[in-house]
Amino acid sequence: MDVLRYISFFIALIVMGGIVLIFRMTQHPARIRKAEELFKAGDIKKAGDIVKKVLAKKQDFVPARYLRARILIHQRQYVMAIAELTGILTLSDMRTYLSEVEIHYHLADLYHETKQFPKEIEEYKIILTFNPNDIKANHRIGHVLFKQKNFQTARDHLLRAYNQDGSLVDALFPVGTCYFHMGDYGTAEQYLIRSLEFSTDNSEAQYILGIIYKAHKDYDTALRMLSNAQGDRRFYVKSLFTIGEIYFENDEFAEAIKRLEPGLSSLQPKTEEALAYRYLLSECYEHSNKIAEALYHWEQIYEQNSSYRNVKAKLDDYRGILENENQRTLFTSSLEELQPLITEVLARLNYNALAKKSVSANEYQYRVFNVKRINDPPMLVFFNRTTREITEAQLDEFHKRMAEENCKSGIYVTTSRFSVKAKGAAATMLIDLVDASTLSRLIERIMQKKGNA
Repeated sequence: MDVLRYISFFIALIVMGGIVLIFRMTQHPARIRKAEELFKAGDIKKAGDIVKKVLAKKQDFVPARYLRARILIHQRQYVMAIAELTGILTLSDMRTYLSEVEIHYHLADLYHETKQFPKEIEEYKIILTFNPNDIKANHRIGHVLFKQKNFQTARDHLLRAYNQDGSLVDALFPVGTCYFHMGDYGTAEQYLIRSLEFSTDNSEAQYILGIIYKAHKDYDTALRMLSNAQGDRRFYVKSLFTIGEIYFENDEFAEAIKRLEPGLSSLQPKTEEALAYRYLLSECYEHSNKIAEALYHWEQIYEQNSSYRNVKAKLDDYRGILENENQRTLFTSSLEELQPLITEVLARLNYNALAKKSVSANEYQYRVFNVKRINDPPMLVFFNRTTREITEAQLDEFHKRMAEENCKSGIYVTTSRFSVKAKGAAATMLIDLVDASTLSRLIERIMQKKGNA
């Protein structure tokens, strides 16, 4: 009988222990559920008190620690929240209660709030290992990589997000810009135009489109885009420079100067941008026969970077020109004003002009005959005012002009000099060469004759 009582008592103890254990096991989740309700209702203090009591009895209870982390986030205690979430990830039973991805989302947001951007991106990369097509992760990583100028990878992430969620229109501009830097102007144009439908004041998009349209030689559209972009101080100088290039390419040097001059006061000295800007303006002055102005800007460039492009040679050439009265006349007058002088130069070479035409602001073409050999076929004369060395390619171009004019021989006259290759090719093309030194001597004789008359 005593044995039966002992067994019954022992069984009762086991049952009671089980009941207590079950109660304890269910007590914490129930209390945390209550804390969750209070948290959602906005009673943060009561929710926090419950969490504190639960963790006092079971310090690594995942649901309690997770709710504590969310309370810390609500209270903007981001550093403490990061520590809490990071700690949860180390708990062995974490996955029993939570999705690991959910914690990484919180960490990514917290790193963003605390401006720990590299860590934020690492969290999104972890998220992508769980789901490569995660929209938020691809979207955020794409924007960060775009700012880092990692254009190809940025484009891939942004397109993966945008193709799943067309409302992410802030991806349009960076995607278009990525395509631009990758050399795909056609696709870049499509995305950038689309981006302007949602943000018409995006100066950078208009600046890039201006460059694209310039490359396509759609100058009117390019000028419109660049004019809009120059209103933004970030793109003021860049836009003016590109506008200047457009007018320069179209031989509208006066208009290029008009557009470029206002930007001089905004240049940052010694930068590549400033040097290129002044150099372009100098070339415009040079082609407009404003040698003193061109010389001034070349001097400014030389002071900032004496080895920049061919500026030293430019200075040497033009200083020599301005010091030589005969050459100064050639460069400070328009070619129209120089026609009488060029006619006399041709006469000194025993030629008279049958016809002439302007090729550009600094180039003229003449169809001539030899006054001493009037039975000889006409020749073609090309006059090129420049300080640049005449290349073999330029002689090739002149040779084509000779064929178009049915002239078997010709004369190339320049205010510069000829390259070694050009001199070698001239004989085979039946082209006589008149360089700056020969031209200067001819003009000097003409002036002497006038002085003696």
